[in-house]
Amino acid sequence: MRELTVLDQPHATCVRRVPIFARLSPEQQDAVGSFARPVTLSAGEVLHRAGEAVGQLFVVHTGSVKVVHIAPSGRTQLVRVAGPGEAVGEQAFLTGERPQHHVEAAEETRLCVFSHADLARLVATYPGISVGMLRTLSERLTDAERRLTLSALDVPARVAGYLLDLPAEGTAGAYRVRLPMPKKDIASWLATTPESFSRALARLERDGIVDVARDVVELRDPAALEALAAR
Repeated sequence: MRELTVLDQPHATCVRRVPIFARLSPEQQDAVGSFARPVTLSAGEVLHRAGEAVGQLFVVHTGSVKVVHIAPSGRTQLVRVAGPGEAVGEQAFLTGERPQHHVEAAEETRLCVFSHADLARLVATYPGISVGMLRTLSERLTDAERRLTLSALDVPARVAGYLLDLPAEGTAGAYRVRLPMPKKDIASWLATTPESFSRALARLERDGIVDVARDVVELRDPAALEALAAR
């Protein structure tokens, strides 16, 4: 991992938005935050590569990072995007194994970084941190199982299921969702190609099920989406 740029001021309060620290009191969270080393990444800058020795836990303060699996063939697949309050590297801390994924900044990103040595002492002092880690990993396992189910569907059904899982706003008959990342990244997350994703989205629009305006998708017929996702 290349040397990162250290920010001028530590972000002790960044831990307050992190699920793994949620069981701590505000005072305890601030105490934990005092161990954080703040760093910043430019868009596209690599945090670490798969197989590298990384003795740190990374918490996103602002911005986002992409966690990517790179197959021996060179094919890449987006595993997840970690945004503000989310952590990267819990598994490496808990198991001692080297990370299996490549991680890079999706945009300019600020992080709070904890060394494994400091984190081990913090877990011993505040056992609730380990409970928070296990809960977070359990949620990711549930998400992985959901994605595995989607992978058995055809691409239009995957896209329908994905749109239904996004946070919606509006009222009955006028629900809208915002695509949270570029379409090429969504396609990778859905284990398909950008071209197949675009064709599936265009088909849904042509059938009057959705209306697409840049990164905003109006769900004109949610019932039809549900039927398609359930096939």
